[in-house]
Amino acid sequence: MTRSSAPVQQPAAAEVRSARVLVGIIGGLFMLLIAAFVGMIFFVHHEARLNAVGPIAASPGAERGGVIFHGTANIWEVRGRMTQDAARQVSFAIDLVGPTGQPAPAELALSLALERADDTGTALPLGHRLVRPGSLVATSAALEVGRWRLRITLPEIEAVQEFRVEP
Repeated sequence: MTRSSAPVQQPAAAEVRSARVLVGIIGGLFMLLIAAFVGMIFFVHHEARLNAVGPIAASPGAERGGVIFHGTANIWEVRGRMTQDAARQVSFAIDLVGPTGQPAPAELALSLALERADDTGTALPLGHRLVRPGSLVATSAALEVGRWRLRITLPEIEAVQEFRVEP
C-alpha cells in the first residue's frame, strides 16, 4: 500500500487568533445585550404617558376647549377628557377599564395631582368624585398660564398627561 505523504496543513496562528477574537466580540455583544435587558428593570420609571388623541371644541362650560386622552397604566385602560373654562379652571372626566372590560372597583387606591410640567413648585392634590364604578370627575381651581401635568397615581404605577393652559 502506498500512502500519499502530503502534509496536512495547519491553520496559521493568525487565523486562529482572529477567529477567537471574532467569537469573543460576538459573545461580548451578546452578554452586553443580556445585561441591558436585565438592567432595564432598574432604569424604567414607574410612569406611563397618556396620549392626546383628539381635541374638544370650545363650548359653554369649556370655553377654551380641551383634549381627549387615552393610554394604559398597568392593567387599566385610561380614557379621559380634559376641558378648560373661561376662568382657566380645568375639569377632568376619567374612565378606568380593566382587561376584560370591567370598570375599576370603587375601592381602587387612586389619587390625582396637578403639577407644573417644568417641575417648579409642588404638586397640587386634586380632589375627585366617583360618578360610578370606574368613572371619576375632578375640577381644579383656576390655574396659571403654562404647561401642566395631571398625575394619576395607581398602585405600582403613575399615569401622566401633559396639557397647556392658555392666557
